[in-house]
Amino acid sequence: MANVLSQEEVDSLLDGITKGEVETETNIPKSDEGIDLYDFTSAGGPTHQKMPALGMINERFVGFLKRSLSTFTGSVVGVSIDSFQSIEFGKFHRSIPVPASLNIFKIEPFRGFALLVLEGRLAFAFVETLFGGRGVSQIKLQGKGFTSVEAKIIGRIVKIILDDFQRAWADVHKVTMTFSRSEIDPQFAEITTPSDTVIVTKLKVDLENFAGTMMMCIPYSTIEPIRDELKNSFHGEKSEQDSAWKDYLEKKLREVTINMSCILGTATITGKELMSLKVGDILQLEQTITDPATLFVEGVPKFKAHPGTYNKRKAIRIEGMINEE
Repeated sequence: MANVLSQEEVDSLLDGITKGEVETETNIPKSDEGIDLYDFTSAGGPTHQKMPALGMINERFVGFLKRSLSTFTGSVVGVSIDSFQSIEFGKFHRSIPVPASLNIFKIEPFRGFALLVLEGRLAFAFVETLFGGRGVSQIKLQGKGFTSVEAKIIGRIVKIILDDFQRAWADVHKVTMTFSRSEIDPQFAEITTPSDTVIVTKLKVDLENFAGTMMMCIPYSTIEPIRDELKNSFHGEKSEQDSAWKDYLEKKLREVTINMSCILGTATITGKELMSLKVGDILQLEQTITDPATLFVEGVPKFKAHPGTYNKRKAIRIEGMINEE
């Protein structure tokens, strides 16, 4: 018990601290081996920024969506990426506007659910546009849900969006977007725990007289099994993304006018013979009557052919390709 301070010693020590006579700071050096905490859900976290394929998927998605929504509405619809970030689901969930069209779907074959959010005003603007309106949503949305007709139209738009999202994934990984259900209250759209990291793509959608937002929210745990594929930034090289462009280019190429010419034969003469040529002279060609002529396409020899006549006009009959030899 010799190391236990008496009450008198305790009082003396406390009095010394109060008067500043007892030093309370220590001179123990801080360790240089401390560990800094890192927030993996911050915008700079090692999720979406280390998976460039997600960015390319979004770019394709935007391209597909512009065409599909414009075709569906019969008017020009602009779509652009407003933001792309990784965030805690709880934080994202609190930012969801009310009301909204909350569409829960699966990205098969992966586990878990993803969420498509259509801002309420945007959903109503689509409905107005399809009913011949100007797409300017002046509706007071507080507490307002969707009628059965409105829900049916919004459902068709959601299907277009999910189909295009599935197409956008095609060259990275074959997936199927399967619609599960639709909600208007965020508390019924909790697809994962509040602390889980989600990848959120926010898109700006421009109708003729209205602009709104939609968001695609995917839990990181859902796509984690293919993180190595998503780290690859070269999926776009063989993309179906521009299959529409490819088809257009092929169509235009088929309409291009091509010059073709045929050489029946050749002859070699001297300069003196050339200078003495006159009308009526006959040149003997090096080719025999059975030798094929050469058919050129834009100056490039492509076919072997035999000359003749057809419908009272000079003609050639193709016998084979020169590069087959």
